[in-house]
Amino acid sequence: MQTRFAACAALLTGALAVFTAAHAADTINMIVPFSAGGPTDLIARTIAPSLSDKLGKTVVVENHGGAGGTIGANLAAHAKPDGHTILLTTSSLILSTGTRSKLPFDARKDLMPVYLLGEVQTMLAVNPKLGVDTLQELIDKARGTPEGLNYGSTGVGGTMHVGAELLRKAADIPLVHVPYRGAAPALVALMAGQVDLVNADVPVLQPYIKDGRLKGLVIYDTRRSPLLPDIPTASEAGMPALQMTNWYGVLVPAGTPDSFRKTLEGALNEVVHEPEIAAKLAQAGFSNPKDTAGFQARLDQDFGKWLPWLKANNIHTD
Repeated sequence: MQTRFAACAALLTGALAVFTAAHAADTINMIVPFSAGGPTDLIARTIAPSLSDKLGKTVVVENHGGAGGTIGANLAAHAKPDGHTILLTTSSLILSTGTRSKLPFDARKDLMPVYLLGEVQTMLAVNPKLGVDTLQELIDKARGTPEGLNYGSTGVGGTMHVGAELLRKAADIPLVHVPYRGAAPALVALMAGQVDLVNADVPVLQPYIKDGRLKGLVIYDTRRSPLLPDIPTASEAGMPALQMTNWYGVLVPAGTPDSFRKTLEGALNEVVHEPEIAAKLAQAGFSNPKDTAGFQARLDQDFGKWLPWLKANNIHTD
């Protein structure tokens, strides 16, 4: 009886191992280096079902948030380059490289770009009770406040932090950084009047501006936002140095077979141009998707721009 039981157990163990191996072979883990429910996670879950269909494999979204997106990026950078791990991240990858000197990975060597899903405009918003309606009025308010105005962010080196620091540097005004554990609590603090201003992605701020809980002042771009067409651009507001967009892109571990990268690139290009998904991305403020070559060019441009700027302005986490 024991012999039969042992034999059955061995058969079941072997079958489970075969099933697990087959399941793993049919699965691609999409690492999102931010918490569930955030904008990056929502984009990942928007494209994952269609991407699964295109690749013939189940794309599973995994959230590994923390440390400005570097925990998840590190997992992806050190994953086996066998086509079963991909990373969906944002331009925080560039900023983290410039603000953290002891990262356990090199974003330029350990990760390969595949497809840039799109870029999103950023903007400056204030609490309406601050009593300013234009960028110049905000600058005057800051200069007339001895202790300076407060701004919220997701922490040192995040896009919200760097966006506000761009303003502080360009306008030469006193601003005090108040970091939070995420964009949501920073916005709650802004609406509660605990901080005076934030810089964030346009689609994140749009609903609060539309319902009057926040006041939009300026778009950090040379073109107005189709989501908020009444808000002036940085150039129109007299501060052309305020230029910043946040991109969302897919990368894979360095050494991933080129055949898989090309297949993934083609599948992502099809996904973002599907009418339903394209409409959702447009509603989220996405524009200008790029193939591998275009994404690589954008990375090179951003590394060349932001790393020297962060160093010159002494912005780091150490």
